[in-house]
Amino acid sequence: LGGLLSIESAVVLEFPPVWTEPVRNRLEAVINEWSQSELLKEAQLQPIKTVLMHGPPGVGKSLAAKWLAHSLSLPLATLNLSAVINSYLGRTGQNISQVLDYAKRNACVLFLDEFDALAKRRDDNQDVGELKRVVNVLLQAVDQWDAPSLLVAATNHPQLLDAAMFRRFDQVVEFPPVTASQATQSLEVLGVNAELARKLGREMPGYPLSEVYRRVQVARKQAILQQRNFEDMLPQVWAMERQANNEVDRRRQAVAMMHSDGKTARSIAKELNVSHPTVLRDLAYLQKEDSNAD
Repeated sequence: LGGLLSIESAVVLEFPPVWTEPVRNRLEAVINEWSQSELLKEAQLQPIKTVLMHGPPGVGKSLAAKWLAHSLSLPLATLNLSAVINSYLGRTGQNISQVLDYAKRNACVLFLDEFDALAKRRDDNQDVGELKRVVNVLLQAVDQWDAPSLLVAATNHPQLLDAAMFRRFDQVVEFPPVTASQATQSLEVLGVNAELARKLGREMPGYPLSEVYRRVQVARKQAILQQRNFEDMLPQVWAMERQANNEVDRRRQAVAMMHSDGKTARSIAKELNVSHPTVLRDLAYLQKEDSNAD
């Protein structure tokens, strides 16, 4: 397929996922229907064939796709978005058709991440006609999906999707921001004792779960390198991350104030003694936060 798909034949989960009860119930419903698909077919019914997941970054959407593939004992075929979206007129639609045809011939979990890049609203006047044609291809494909594969799409920006997309999917799963309880359970799953997990988890509501996992990995490595106890090292990692986040917040506040005073990114970088790309990233972050607030 020329790099259009990344195929993981035997999915291995590094740790059991932790989701909210509504998310877990919806995902388990998919597994339950697939496991009893013959019973459903006898009644001339089909199991859930298409799933749309949406929510902020880092809440477990990609992990859910892996979990579905693992639970169904199917390969995970993940779309390579940069390879699919081609600047040559008509090629993007052809690429999407190739990917869909693959999943129609080969049983797998077909994972279309960053789905909003392909299925944007057709009333978006800034978009080119080619991607609007792709939306029509996807609408038809999802609506008529009768392949041996489970089609799973995910987006961080559901507001960008064409409204018709939501009606086409059999199952829509909204992943809420991470709660303190969810972070605590994730820490316990990763081997942290319950008391310490509760203490550290209280700091993590709203943070992506991927950040919880990353910090635990950092603490494990540092504990080995420094020949320290893992659970003694973990609070230190949390403290260092807290300090780093505070420093970033203070810098972004300064960048925002100086930018509002009309200073250029280069002059801000020089005054704060940071790199020019750092200031540009801060400005992009601030602009995104403003747009989200609107």
